[in-house]
Amino acid sequence: MKLLLTADIHLKKGNSRRIDVLKWLIDKATALEVDYFIIAGDLFESDADARSLRPEIKKIFEKATTEFLILPGNHDAKSFDPDYDYGKNVIQLTKTPFEIIKAGELIVCGVPYQNKRFSECIKDIPDQIDLLIAHGTLYDQSFIYSMLDDEETQYMPIHPANLENIARFVALGHLHSRNIEKKYENTYVIYPGSPVALDTKCNSPRYCYQINIRKDEITIGKIEVAISPYWNTKEFFVFPGNEEKIIKTIQDHLMSIKEQDIIPHIVVNGFIAETDKDFKAQLEVIEQNCLEDFPELRIDHAAVQSWDRIIKNPIIKGFVDKTDKLDDELRMKIFEITFPVFSEVLE
Repeated sequence: MKLLLTADIHLKKGNSRRIDVLKWLIDKATALEVDYFIIAGDLFESDADARSLRPEIKKIFEKATTEFLILPGNHDAKSFDPDYDYGKNVIQLTKTPFEIIKAGELIVCGVPYQNKRFSECIKDIPDQIDLLIAHGTLYDQSFIYSMLDDEETQYMPIHPANLENIARFVALGHLHSRNIEKKYENTYVIYPGSPVALDTKCNSPRYCYQINIRKDEITIGKIEVAISPYWNTKEFFVFPGNEEKIIKTIQDHLMSIKEQDIIPHIVVNGFIAETDKDFKAQLEVIEQNCLEDFPELRIDHAAVQSWDRIIKNPIIKGFVDKTDKLDDELRMKIFEITFPVFSEVLE
């Protein structure tokens, strides 16, 4: 059986790019002649978006040559029901704590998002499952602790021991920023990540997965979502005297990536003189002027501070004066390291 796996598209009213990505994924599924297209939760940004978009999405699904297996996620937990018509080729896995169906040759188990532990949901699950689809947070020590501050780590906790030999293949949704491939005992587990760049943590190419499940073999292929741009974060450090240079450097950076399919995220840190009132205003002008080329451009400058309080300290002023004859690049590196420390010490 050929499958295409995605999750967390977060379709939103007024956001045509996400609908274009869904259409691209369906075209890819058609080209690959897959049997089932899996959406492992959060097809919609919210239940309200689902209500608005359902007629349009139904038309998109009905034009497809594949069947869909769709699972509710935490964002669209109430968006699916047998009374909601998404088309005859859409199978909604909505029953809790889990639902077992036959999809072609496969025994499929769906575990929709629920406000409880995954272990509670699957305690009565039968053996011999080929494909399990769920929406929740996998707490694997090899990656999860770098993501604990993210909102996406708070829902329906799943532990590796819960997945060992639970099925031949497990398709998970909920973690957006990157794709994750694991194997627990004889069970393959994949988070595809969101196929759209939902936030600045989505700073690498977006993917979906093709999975072939045979009686004695599972093969997995990762497919880049070619039409989906992703965030590129670039940091700049400003200090009194190099404000104009930083403005020019930011403009040059944006020009250099103008033809690339990425979403710029500019982060400006550092210190400015109290008298330099227009630095942040210039950043806002850049943001406005670049909206045509980069409609989602984000310039974060909230961390830029006045250096008056720091420079009034005679020891720090003496230190700054001694760097006066150094070239700008070296001064910037020195200030980038020392100024945050000075500011913290003076608090």
